[in-house]
Amino acid sequence: MVSNNQNDFSVTMDQAKNGLLSVFAASMIFLGPGTAMIEPANAAVPTAPAQTVTKVAPATAPAPVAAARTKEVVKPADPLAAEKANVDSTQKKYTAATSASSKAKKALADADSAFSKAENVAEIAEKKVVSSKKALIAANDKLADAKAKEGANGGNLSALKEVETLASKVGIAKDTLKSADNVSKAAKTTKATAGKTLADATKTEATAVSTEKTAKSSVDSATKKLSDNTKKLAEAEKKAKVVAQKKAVADKKAKAVADKKAKIAADKKAKLLAGKEKTLKEMEKAEKESVSKAKSLDTEIARQQKELLKLKAN
Repeated sequence: MVSNNQNDFSVTMDQAKNGLLSVFAASMIFLGPGTAMIEPANAAVPTAPAQTVTKVAPATAPAPVAAARTKEVVKPADPLAAEKANVDSTQKKYTAATSASSKAKKALADADSAFSKAENVAEIAEKKVVSSKKALIAANDKLADAKAKEGANGGNLSALKEVETLASKVGIAKDTLKSADNVSKAAKTTKATAGKTLADATKTEATAVSTEKTAKSSVDSATKKLSDNTKKLAEAEKKAKVVAQKKAVADKKAKAVADKKAKIAADKKAKLLAGKEKTLKEMEKAEKESVSKAKSLDTEIARQQKELLKLKAN
């Protein structure tokens, strides 16, 4: 009778252990690979392993930088830099050419004025020479007449004095003519010099005016090119802005779609994790209850064994 009871208790114990192991095996299968292997039905009841808490040392913060480096702000390259530089260069050349032209025009005006004065002086001097020659001729004619009279009168004292007076006037007329001739020659030399200066000034002024016109044409051309390229750049920037806006809209839509998909995936994952956590908690609860029952069975088996030993001893 006692033997049968012992067998009954053994069968009950084995059934309890098998039930506990079935629950544990089901939890392992649900949790997937990487968990402990299922032990045979007669294996000892597993006990909950002690959890080892590993302390992770906090990450060492990097040492602060001694001094913040000053970042150089790189300005974007100006797409119209070449055109602007060309306008500036041609404008400087035009300014210099205008200044040279103004100086050349003033020099020409001065040379023209000087030549006019020299020409006027030369004309006056030439007239003086002509009048001096006429005066000398007249004086010579009078002297000749006086000598003729003096000879006819047989050396008349009055006639002799007349000849002496007229001879003196002829001498003065000759000196006047010589002086006028020297002044005329000097005036002609001055006129010639002034004429050469005027010719040079005229040539220089013509060259300066031509250079100024060329410089002005270069400025107009460079300014027009800058204006045209500025308009082209504005149009290109406008088109680029439209393209950028369209891209921004497309990127925003794509991001919205991606965010929606990510949210759906995240919600699905969160729901799945919540379900697994709930199932795991239920399994852990069942496992604890099974362990508690197994312990109670062990205690009962031990008591029955003691009673069996006492009965055998009696």
